[in-house]
Amino acid sequence: MAYRRRKKTARQVAETSAPNLNSLMDIITIILVYFIKTFAASDLEVQDPSVQLPISSSIENVEETAVVMVTGAKRKEPDGGYAKDVPTIVVDGKVVTRLDASTYRVADSIKEKGFVIQPLKKELMEIRKDQGSTAAITGGEGFTGKITLVADEDTPYRVLSDVLVTCGQAGFGTFKFAIIKKDS
Repeated sequence: MAYRRRKKTARQVAETSAPNLNSLMDIITIILVYFIKTFAASDLEVQDPSVQLPISSSIENVEETAVVMVTGAKRKEPDGGYAKDVPTIVVDGKVVTRLDASTYRVADSIKEKGFVIQPLKKELMEIRKDQGSTAAITGGEGFTGKITLVADEDTPYRVLSDVLVTCGQAGFGTFKFAIIKKDS
């Protein structure tokens, strides 16, 4: 009789020791969402050596937006010197067009109505469409019309105005400029 009791107790222990995978998956999902949110809330990093950002005392944080970057005509070298570079317009890491290296301007042949840069507008319209599709799938906010402009401190006003007009034509009406925060 004692043998049967031990065998039954061993069977009960074996049945109760199986891990519950649902609870483990819930914990892993929560941790993953936390890490993604933490990473998304980090500051914007500009890794292009040809972009020297202006310094400001602004206290606003960076939002998750589309990023349009206008690189500079000179690139900072690791030894501290500078080398000539071809200025470009980049949208979310993708080169859209190159500027004329000698005049630091957008070629008139790719502009419409004197201000709208066609390749930039086309890329921004794709981003707008993608943001709408993503929102439809995830139930998120959708297209916000917000854009972050990262420009070298020596970028001519004419180039900035062309980029801003093009962003407005593509439906991006809220602009934020990336800067380096000044130490207080």
